[in-house]
Amino acid sequence: MITQKRGGIMIRKLKPEEINNFDLDFMNFRTTEEIPPSEGFIGQKKAREAIEMGIKIREKGYNVFVTGVTGTGRRTFVQMMLQNAAKNLPVPEDWGYVYNFENPYEPRAISFKPGQGRIFKKRLEDLINEVVEVLNKAFESEEFARRISEMEERFSRMRKELWESLEAKARELGFMVQLTPAGVVMLPVVDGKPLSPEAINALPDSAKREIEERQIKLKHLVDGTLYRIRKLDIEFRKSLEEFHKRTALFAIEPLFSEVESEFEGETIRKFLEDIKKDIMENLIDFLKMDAKERKEIYMRKYSLNLIVDNSGLDGAPVIYETNPTYSNLFGKIEYYVRGGFLQTDFTMIRSGSLHRANGGFLILEAERLLSQPYVWYNLKRVLLEGQIGAENLETTLGISNTITLKPDKIPLNLKVVVIGTPYLYELLYELDPDFRKLFKIKAEFDWEIPRNELNVQKYTSFISAVCREKNLPHFDKGAVKRVIWYAMRHAKDSTKLSAVFGDIVNLIVESGELARMDGSTVTTSSHVIRAFDAMEKRKNLLEEKYDEMIKKFDLMIEVTGSKVGQVNGLTVLDLGDYSFGVPVKITAKVYLGRPGVVDIQREADLSGKIHSKAVLILEGFLGSRYAQEFPLSVSASISFEQVYSEVEGDSASLAEALALLSAISKVPIKQGIAVTGSINQHGEVQPVGGIIEKVEGFFRACKSRGFDGEQGVIIPKANAKNLVLKDEIVQAMKKGLFHIWTVETVDDAIEIVTGMKAGKLTRTGKFERGSVNYLVYRELKKMKKLLDGAYEERNKKKKGKK
Repeated sequence: MITQKRGGIMIRKLKPEEINNFDLDFMNFRTTEEIPPSEGFIGQKKAREAIEMGIKIREKGYNVFVTGVTGTGRRTFVQMMLQNAAKNLPVPEDWGYVYNFENPYEPRAISFKPGQGRIFKKRLEDLINEVVEVLNKAFESEEFARRISEMEERFSRMRKELWESLEAKARELGFMVQLTPAGVVMLPVVDGKPLSPEAINALPDSAKREIEERQIKLKHLVDGTLYRIRKLDIEFRKSLEEFHKRTALFAIEPLFSEVESEFEGETIRKFLEDIKKDIMENLIDFLKMDAKERKEIYMRKYSLNLIVDNSGLDGAPVIYETNPTYSNLFGKIEYYVRGGFLQTDFTMIRSGSLHRANGGFLILEAERLLSQPYVWYNLKRVLLEGQIGAENLETTLGISNTITLKPDKIPLNLKVVVIGTPYLYELLYELDPDFRKLFKIKAEFDWEIPRNELNVQKYTSFISAVCREKNLPHFDKGAVKRVIWYAMRHAKDSTKLSAVFGDIVNLIVESGELARMDGSTVTTSSHVIRAFDAMEKRKNLLEEKYDEMIKKFDLMIEVTGSKVGQVNGLTVLDLGDYSFGVPVKITAKVYLGRPGVVDIQREADLSGKIHSKAVLILEGFLGSRYAQEFPLSVSASISFEQVYSEVEGDSASLAEALALLSAISKVPIKQGIAVTGSINQHGEVQPVGGIIEKVEGFFRACKSRGFDGEQGVIIPKANAKNLVLKDEIVQAMKKGLFHIWTVETVDDAIEIVTGMKAGKLTRTGKFERGSVNYLVYRELKKMKKLLDGAYEERNKKKKGKK
C-alpha cells in the first residue's frame, strides 16, 4: 500500500501486489493427481455440530431444519452425516399387515425382528401351500373315504331301523306308511291291502271313527320317528364335520407348531391360531372348491403384506424423499375392480417414506414439502402423535364415499431432517407454533470458510476428488491457484473461500473439459481462465449493453476532466445468476431557500428506505460539521442522473456528500475517479457491498473511453480485503493506468477527488484557510447572510406598506 501524506491526511493507494495476494508455496505438488482426494466436507463446523446434536438427542421434537445458500452441499452433507450415524444405530423392526378375522376392514399391524418379516412371509406362503396340499391329500385319501363310508352306512342303518320300527307299529295299527316328496302318507289296510277313499267312505261310522283314532296314534308315532331321524341327520352332519376337523387338525397341527416354534411374539402366535381356527371353520367351503381356487383364496387371506422390510440394512434407514406427495410420504390404500365395483383388502396397503424411515432418518426438502396439499399438516400430526397408519388423502379430507380400510397405526420413532432456505425457516418459525415444538434444532450452512493453509489444502483435495469422480484431466498448481482465486472472488473476500461448492464444481468441470478438448493431459490456469470467461459471457448480455451505452455516450458518464457538483458513483445490478457494476452520475445543486437536502429520487418515489435514511444521515453530517455557529441556510438537491428504477442502499452516501460539498464550495471534482462507500454522522466511511463489481464496472467504463493515467476508484478502507479482481485490472494498476484508493473519512476522499486539502479545524475553531472545508464553511456563512438580508428587505417592504 502506498501512503502519501497530504495536509495531515494519509492518502492510501493500493499496490497491484496487494490485489489477489496469495500463493501455494507451502504445498509441494505438480498436479492434483498427487493429492489424495478429499473425504467429507470442507468447513461447516457449526452445521455439523448442530446436526450431531440433533442426532444424539432422541427426545421427541428434536428434528432438524437445515438452512443455507443453494449450492453449499447441504443435501450431500446431510446424507453423509446421517448415513455415518445410521451405521451405529440398530436395524429397526420390520412391519407388515395381516387379515383381521374379527373385522376385515381393520387390518392388524404386526412387527418382526429385523429381517424376520421377509422370512415369515415366505414361511407363511410355504405353510399355506403345505396346508392346502396336506388337506387335499387327507380328504382325498382312501382311508378318509372309507371312514366316511362307514359313518354313512352306520347312520343309514340307524335311519333304516327307525323306519322299519315305524312300519311295524303302523301294521299293528292297521296302517301302511309311505315316504313321498310331499311327506309321510298313512294308508289304512285290510288283509294287507290299502283301502281306497271310496272304500273308507262306505264303512260304517263306527269303523271310520276307529280308523281315525288309530290314525291319530300313528301320527304321533310318525312325528316321533321323523324327529328322531332329523336328530340323527343332524348328529350325522356334526359327526361328519367333527371328523373333517379332526382329520384336518391332525394333518395341519404339526405344520403350524413348526412355524410357531420358529418365530417369537404373542402377535404372531395369535395370528397363526386365527388362521388355523378359520381353516377349521371353513372346511366345508374348502371341500367344495377345486384345488386352484383353494390355493388362490388361502394365499390371499392368510398372507402377510410386508410394508417395511429392513432385511438389507446394516444400521438404521436413511430415506431421502425427493417427491413428498401425500401418498409417497404417508402410504396409501390401493383398489382393484371386481364385478364393476372398487374393492380393497389388507394386501393393497402400501407404505410411505415415513414407514420405511421409521427407526432412522427421513430427509425432506422444505419447498417441495410445503407445495404439496395437506402434507405439512399431516406430517406435523403424525410426528406429534408418534404413530402412523395408512390413509388416502381423499379419506383424510372426508370427500370419498368408497369403502376403505382403517389399518392399525404403527409406533413412529424417527428423526426428520428438512432442508430449506433461511426465509422458509423464519416464515415457519413465526407463523406455525407447531414448528417450534417439532424442529428444535437449526443447522445453518455457511456460504464461506476462512482462507488458511488447512482449508486451501482441503480445497486442493476437493479438486482432486472432482477430477477423479468426473474422470477429468488433473489440475496443475497454476490451475489450482486460479480455482482458489475464483473461490475467493465468489466469496467476495480475499480472506475467505466460497463454500458454495456447486459453482466451484461447475468451474472445475468446464475447465477440465476444455483441457480435454485441447488434447491436454493436464488442466492449466489458461483452461480455468477460459472456463471462467465462458461462464461469464453466457450471462453478461445486459452488462455488454450497458458498456456499449457508456462507450456511445448514451449513458452520459464522464471519466476525464473536472466538474463542480458532479461525481461518479457506483451501483450494482443483480440479475440473480449474475451481477455487475455500472457507474452512475450523481449531481448536486445548491441554492438559497428552505434549509435541507432534497433527494430527487425520494421525491419521485424512486428511493428505498435505506437510501432515504442515508440522505438524512448526510444532513446530520453537514449540520454537525458546518452549522455550529449558524444554522444551515442552503437548500440542496441530489440526483442520480439517468436512473429510472428505485435506488436502494447507502453505498452512495460518500459520493453524495462529495458532490454536495463540491456544489457548495465550487471546487471541481475529478471525473476520472469514481466513489463508493457509506458515511455516518461523524463523517467516517463505512464498508459497503459489491466492491468487486463496482471497481470492475468503472474500469470497463474507463477502458472503453480510454485511460489517461489518473483514473481510479475510491473505496472504504475496510473493503480492501474484498478485492479479488481480474488480471487485466491488476495489469493496468501495474502500468499506472488505473488506481484504487482506500479512505476512512470524508476528508480522505475530498483530498483525492479535488487535489486540495480537506482542512482541519484549528485551535480557534476555524477550518484551515484555502481548504475545501474552509470554502464550504465560507459559502454557507455567505448564504446565511444573503438569506438574512432577503428576510430583512422583505420585512421592510411589509412595514412600508402598512
